Amino acid sequence: MLLYLLIIAVCMLIIAGIVTLALAENFLFVLLWTTAGVALIMAVDGLTATVARLMPDPKKSKFFDVSRKEKQTYEKWRIRKWKDKVPEIGHFTGFRKNKLDDPRSVAYVERFLMESRYGEVGHIVSCVTGALIFLVQLIPAFPAYWWMLCIGIVFVNAALNIPTVFVLRYNYYKLTALKNALIKKEQKLTAASLATATAKDATEGA
Repeated sequence: MLLYLLIIAVCMLIIAGIVTLALAENFLFVLLWTTAGVALIMAVDGLTATVARLMPDPKKSKFFDVSRKEKQTYEKWRIRKWKDKVPEIGHFTGFRKNKLDDPRSVAYVERFLMESRYGEVGHIVSCVTGALIFLVQLIPAFPAYWWMLCIGIVFVNAALNIPTVFVLRYNYYKLTALKNALIKKEQKLTAASLATATAKDATEGA
């Protein structure tokens, strides 16, 4: 999280600096409006995530299926080395996705997969809804260069959301494999128990 906050702070300074140099404006005032833009887009992202969670679970959508090739692509990007540096804000929804607390439970893994789907939808849609901050330009009190700030802010917002989507999809592949393995294990145990019970009944009947 600290890394992301540092990235945001540096990007704010760069955006404000570019606009200041381009228009010969007061840097502190531009930085103030840049900060307002960042706060606004964070609010939009939060609202987007909240609305996404109110929607039905898109469990049946093929969109969330991750192929082995896609998973290998993420590994070529060395996702294992940097995925833990991506902020995880599951504490806001009561379910953390940065570690497996109960990897032997099918129900728990199913919940993990559901939370991953909601997370993916939220982050992808946020890349688009972030552009709503451009509409603030319609308010007379906002500076004429607001749209210039928005270009940079929206770009940075998308750039910070996309890596999270990659991490969620990479983990989704592994979680799906884990769930299938657990289901097969349960089926084998059930079949073994049934066979034992049947053999026991047959022995007693004889």
